Amino acid sequence: MTSPQRIFGPLDHSYTGWASAALAIGRPAAELAAAGPDAAPVTMSNHSHAEDWFELLTRPLWGLAAAKDAVPDDLWASLADTLARAVDPEDPWYVGDVANGGQRIVESAAVGWAFNLAPEKLWDPLDAKAKDKVAVWLTAAYNGPVADMNWHYFPVFAGHGLKRLGIAHDPAVANGHLERMGDFALGDAVFEDGPGGRVDYYNPFAFHTYALLHYKLAGDDRYVANAAAFARKFRSWFAADGAAVPYGRSLGYRFAQGCLWGALAAADVEAVPWAEAAGFSRRHLEWWWDKPILDPEGRLTVGYAYPNNAVAEQYLTAGSPWWATKIFAGLLAGPAHPFWTVESAVPGPVVEPHKAARAVHVRDRAGNVTRLNGQAWVPWARTGEAAYGKLAYSTLAGFSHATGGPGLESAVPDGALLLSEDGRHWRGREDSDEGAIDENGVLTVNWQPWEDVTITTSLEAAVDGWHARVHVIETERVLHTGEGGWCVPKAGHGAEVDDARVAVASQGLRSELIDSTGEREAALIEPMPGTHLYWPATVLPVLRGVLEPGKHVLKSLIYIGSEV
Repeated sequence: MTSPQRIFGPLDHSYTGWASAALAIGRPAAELAAAGPDAAPVTMSNHSHAEDWFELLTRPLWGLAAAKDAVPDDLWASLADTLARAVDPEDPWYVGDVANGGQRIVESAAVGWAFNLAPEKLWDPLDAKAKDKVAVWLTAAYNGPVADMNWHYFPVFAGHGLKRLGIAHDPAVANGHLERMGDFALGDAVFEDGPGGRVDYYNPFAFHTYALLHYKLAGDDRYVANAAAFARKFRSWFAADGAAVPYGRSLGYRFAQGCLWGALAAADVEAVPWAEAAGFSRRHLEWWWDKPILDPEGRLTVGYAYPNNAVAEQYLTAGSPWWATKIFAGLLAGPAHPFWTVESAVPGPVVEPHKAARAVHVRDRAGNVTRLNGQAWVPWARTGEAAYGKLAYSTLAGFSHATGGPGLESAVPDGALLLSEDGRHWRGREDSDEGAIDENGVLTVNWQPWEDVTITTSLEAAVDGWHARVHVIETERVLHTGEGGWCVPKAGHGAEVDDARVAVASQGLRSELIDSTGEREAALIEPMPGTHLYWPATVLPVLRGVLEPGKHVLKSLIYIGSEV
């Protein structure tokens, strides 16, 4: 495995440098897709192999179309030919009908986007017969069914392609989808991702980014104010080094996390000073640029900070990670825009409650972000409990996913309190309320892991790298408890373990966990390899104890920082 920096060289933060980066990231996928479905990697997704291949072909178009003048003509010719074959029912590469919905509808948005921005590259070279088939397929996608969530934007972008190409379509269809989007508004600039859904990165890299890009293409500003307001809150999700706090599903889309900043520039909406938007965007891509996220051919892998299928949802494919290329949307602003010419501003400490998102984000004095989390788990998504149900998340320490097997080493309670009846099989926070945030930024969550066990957890973070957790537990059964601090890399670590405190340092990081009541035993465990987002092997400070039936109060202090 290797990094973009190792293959493509250092990241140049000029307009032309980012255009070159868009090409560098997008070309390997486009070239592999041009070899046809049989050449596409087999992955674990719940889609058909044809849909997996179609993602590999279409998702790079989000970045390549924005950087169209930097893309060589031979690559455009290959993309045009492959795309025409993919939507031709008479071709063996046909991706399939869109009448029944599914992933093809999702990718039709990238197709419409690319046809809108680069028709001279993708449309004009096609012969009349190929154009007819493209028009039929894209029109069907425009009129096709969608999942009742952020998917309503996909036909809208298919429509942008149809409009640019002069293909007749009913604008009422797109308007109906856009109106439905308004039903998901929760207030405070947040949209719920479908009834009963979560508030996660689908707000910035789907709802708000699409609203801004739709405005860029159509002049319809109905959700631009929401996007701008969200951006002002979204600043606190990013560390000073560019890392976005990992939380929620679809983290395998990687630097799509930062695409909202470029979308603001594309739409010329100065929601925050351009120096801030540019800084967040540049540092975010820089953070990813030296991570081992590419295979030796320069293609994005499935995983997060390293290749790891274990942390990906069931719908991610080998082509899915190229949704990250939406980060290059800022290229539409043009090289003279302040987004490209200003000097980056560096963020300072902040405590940012966001009640609609049920979270408090704290950027400490060292620039690292801790998310105090009130949202509950998502049971339908693979990895949904870890991605949503932990009590805290960190830009510096990431988080872990549980794996099958007994013991805390498999359950991996970083950022969490786990409970067990036998000390071997562990249960965390699953269903719960959505948390309440008081005027001081203290977040309180009520949860009930068993019918006869109720827990009230209060979370408070400070700008010195520490946060505090207090659990008031009422139980009618004997329970084993396991609470975790933050993981650090296993390689080269050194630890100090006392009765109620454990501190461990490794590779420039220090993690510390203290039992404030002195009733639990401190220990250092080695979680199962491959469970962590950042590092293949880790160590984790934990507190362990046993509760008899009755009422108990557990208190802990947790630290992560670069001061070892």
